[in-house]
Amino acid sequence: MRIEILSFKFRVFDSERRGLGVKSSELGVHSSSFIVHRSKSGLKGGSVMLRKVIIGLFVTLILVVSVPLQAADFPTKEVQIIIPWAAGGATDLIFRALAATTGKFLGKAAIVVNRPGGAGAVGYTECMKAQPDGYTLVSAITPLTILPHQVTTAFTYKNFDPVINVVRDPGMFLVRSDAPWKSLKEFLDFAKKNPDMITVGNSGAGGGVHLIALAFEKTAGVKFNHIPFAGGGPSVTALLGGHINAVSVSPPEGIEHVKAGKLKIIALFAEKRFELFPDVPTVKEQGVDFVMGQWRGLAAPKGTPPDVIKKLHDAFKQGMDDPIFIKNAKDMVVNLSYLGPEAFGKLMANDDEFYGKLVKEIKK
Repeated sequence: MRIEILSFKFRVFDSERRGLGVKSSELGVHSSSFIVHRSKSGLKGGSVMLRKVIIGLFVTLILVVSVPLQAADFPTKEVQIIIPWAAGGATDLIFRALAATTGKFLGKAAIVVNRPGGAGAVGYTECMKAQPDGYTLVSAITPLTILPHQVTTAFTYKNFDPVINVVRDPGMFLVRSDAPWKSLKEFLDFAKKNPDMITVGNSGAGGGVHLIALAFEKTAGVKFNHIPFAGGGPSVTALLGGHINAVSVSPPEGIEHVKAGKLKIIALFAEKRFELFPDVPTVKEQGVDFVMGQWRGLAAPKGTPPDVIKKLHDAFKQGMDDPIFIKNAKDMVVNLSYLGPEAFGKLMANDDEFYGKLVKEIKK
């Protein structure tokens, strides 16, 4: 939106047409003259009136300049999506794919930037402090409602305005294809006989997949040795290199390596089997009553104008519906699950309460 600031010329004339006045510096493209007449006996009154006019005009100018940009003018530059984890993880892969199909609907490019650290705290804090103008978003995923219950953070989910939820996926454990355990039963039997011996990687202490692993071991009656990394990508790399025994992830992390035969799914925490891997049973089918996963969406700093939120939502929803993104999601074994701002906000609030109780229970 173009804002023009007027240049005003003020003059005071007496009855003899002598002029006393002040001219402002040139601030814009339009010039207007305001004339205040006084008689010889009214100099003092004219000066008071002049001061009132000047003060009024300055107040008006301040209000004009302070008016925020409207959605009709948004965006005028690229929109940044902060991913609070390293490149190559599930969140990174999903939102890079979505950003690629959303730009044409948004009118400007959507750019993904990675800000790993602190199990997501670094990226969330950066977004929280950003201007609430719609140009900085963050991938709002399940850990946003978990981390504040585990450690002291500068933020909670309440510091953000929900834009759209994109995915809801189950958690899973992956192991190398040459691992000594051929089934979930063998895996859990070994864990029960050897507490803390099986090392299980995760995308960061206090994150979603870490909590899933903690909840699973409590349900299964075993004890793992949890190893945090800077994201899902690095944790999968560590598993491939033989540095850990297993990794707690959610699609699409590690899926390409499962397809290639390098890794295998030893535990699937879903309600039903993956369509792409129909021979892999859920843990529930194998006698462990446990289902848990993560959601992944986008949020903006608190206070972002509602009309800007709507424009962002509409563009990313069109990006979600794009055939190219739908195909990419299917290839990544990602379960698309759309929610608008209001429904997504309720999901975050409900999970914040749920995980708050769960964290207390696990710590007992």
